[in-house]
Amino acid sequence: MAGRFKPLDIERLVKPGKYADGDGLYLIVTGPTSKSWSYRYWKDGKERWHGLGSFRDVSLKDARLARGRPGCA
Repeated sequence: MAGRFKPLDIERLVKPGKYADGDGLYLIVTGPTSKSWSYRYWKDGKERWHGLGSFRDVSLKDARLARGRPGCA
């Protein structure tokens, strides 16, 4: 699944993996109830990941806003 998530899409994801929302935002699923947001970016030619928080604590809207915030990367 690539592209923009809808809130219900996130609830249904239970298979472990990294799911892209777009523009470097990923939902990392490690188990049926363990999900977190992460932002992927590159600095000095190296891939970096910046954790944005648990799915339970950070909404889809807030994760998208945090991804776009200066200083997030």
